[in-house]
Amino acid sequence: MRIMYVLVIIALLLPLSGCLTNKDTIEINSIKKLESINAPTPIGPYSQGIAAGDFVFVSGQIPIQKSGELVTNDIEKATEVILDNIEAILKEDNLSLKDVVKCDIYLKDLDNFDKFNKVYEKRFTSDIKPARVTTQVSRLPKNADIEISCIAYRSRK
Repeated sequence: MRIMYVLVIIALLLPLSGCLTNKDTIEINSIKKLESINAPTPIGPYSQGIAAGDFVFVSGQIPIQKSGELVTNDIEKATEVILDNIEAILKEDNLSLKDVVKCDIYLKDLDNFDKFNKVYEKRFTSDIKPARVTTQVSRLPKNADIEISCIAYRSRK
């Protein structure tokens, strides 16, 4: 029982000790919706992106251009369009592709991997490339050829 009292006292005093400031509490607990007019409006009940603490989670993007047209049968252009859309969403939280730490790529046809990879490599220019998973899938929303989602990290330099 004494241990329980000690833990309760520590829990009550910790914020007062300077180890955890109000600023830290607000940043840790803050969740913010990210929405860019320069990226396609979600086609379902989800957000373009969510900032949660030091991380930003960007929902899967398919190659929808600003005109609303879907890019098909051109994996290089589709990849460029998606990465432009992801950049627009990241920019809403003052981040860029350099801050991306993880990508999930879904290709309808892995025969397009090399073409996709050339565009991807040109766009991710940091010395440390994001961790990545590439998967072939049978179908994507709107019958797209590719979808990419990512996670970015806001460093506290």
